[in-house]
Formats: sequence, C-alpha cells, structure tokens
Amino acid sequence: MYDLVPPSPKRVRDLLCQAPLFSGLEVEDLEQLVRDLEIQACGKGELVVRQGDLTDSLYVIVDGRVDVFLCNDKGKEIIINTLGPGETFGELAPLGGIPRQASIQTTEPSHFAVISRSLFVESLLSRPVVAMRLIDRLVGLIQDLTEEVSSLALDDVYGRVVRVLYKHAEKQPDGRLVTGRLTQQDIALRIGATREMVHRILKELKTGGYIRIEGRRIHIDKKLPPRW
Repeated sequence: MYDLVPPSPKRVRDLLCQAPLFSGLEVEDLEQLVRDLEIQACGKGELVVRQGDLTDSLYVIVDGRVDVFLCNDKGKEIIINTLGPGETFGELAPLGGIPRQASIQTTEPSHFAVISRSLFVESLLSRPVVAMRLIDRLVGLIQDLTEEVSSLALDDVYGRVVRVLYKHAEKQPDGRLVTGRLTQQDIALRIGATREMVHRILKELKTGGYIRIEGRRIHIDKKLPPRW
C-alpha cells in the first residue's frame, strides 16, 4: 500500500537525534524513547490530524512531507506551513489538552514517530533539555505565525507570492535559488488568493526574466522586485 519501507529503530533514533526538539539527549535516552513510541505509516493525501480533534500525541516526521492547513466552516482552506523529515507537529496538544489547532495532510507517503502524551510529559519532567527545546520550538512557532498573519494582513497578493517563493527556495551549489515542488494551486492556498491571480503574477515574472518554471520547481534567476 505504501511506497516506503518501515524505518528501522536506528533510523528513527538517528532522526530524533537530529530533530531540534530532541537533539542533545543522550543515546540511551533516545533509544528508550524509540522503544516506547509508535510508528505510523500514511499514504499520500491522507489526513493525519484533523483541526478540532481531541487527540494528544506529538508527531515527528521520519520520512515524507506534510502540509499544515486551516479550514473554516465554509470549507475554505489556507496552507500555513510545509514540514519534512525531522520536524514535529502537535506540540501543544500533549500540554494543554486543547483541540488540534490545524489539520495535517501528507503530500507523499510518510512515516511518523508518534509520542503519546504520557511519554512526552515524562520526557519533559525527567530531561530538562527537552523542556528547553520545546520552549524554543514554541517561540519559533509564534514568530512564524506572526509573520504569516502580518503578510496576509499587510502585503498585497504580489508581496505574498514573493514571500512564498523565497520561503520555499533553497540555494543550489551554483548559487541559484530553486523552490521545492510548488504548483500554482499550492501557492494560492498559502496566500489566500485565486490560482488565476497567482498564474498572472508568475507569468509576468517569467516574462521579465526573474523566474523560470521547470515542472513543479521555480528557479529564481534574479532578485524579485519588491513591488510589481
């Protein structure tokens, strides 16, 4: 059913060691954590967590990729983040017993290390480094959310498109910036605009020689203008 081979305990341990939330733990602590957690497999397009759910586990992405999105009662969606291996989601649920604040959906076959509330709380109480890393993680989430809200409230559509392109671009060995897989609909869902508006902006940037589109990747060939 899935394209991925289940990860070995060593793979999960090595990934937790690299994950910001658990880096710094002793090998013995990581191995104990791996023995106690569960591994969940999901195919592409599966909903892992639904906004409003009362579940309370923390998830670490072992392999695969997910979108984090919000949905209102009219069915309108906006993607607020994309996460990959080593990143976590659901940090608030084990702490406050509050409903899930966003939905999580896979964009490719994925495996997750699922850490129950009891196991996570025990880790916080017995390993101060995890508690400190959690505080750092939550501060980062607040900063990201503030930037997203600011962009949606203050930037025009062009400015929001530019922000998404830079956020999802990685520098190549030759210095060029290239985004990961990113369709026009993906961009539209991230900025609260229509696909037609995104298409028009990308077409104009392409005509101006600022970008090239190859498949689902966008090459940024020169600095994008602050306004259009």
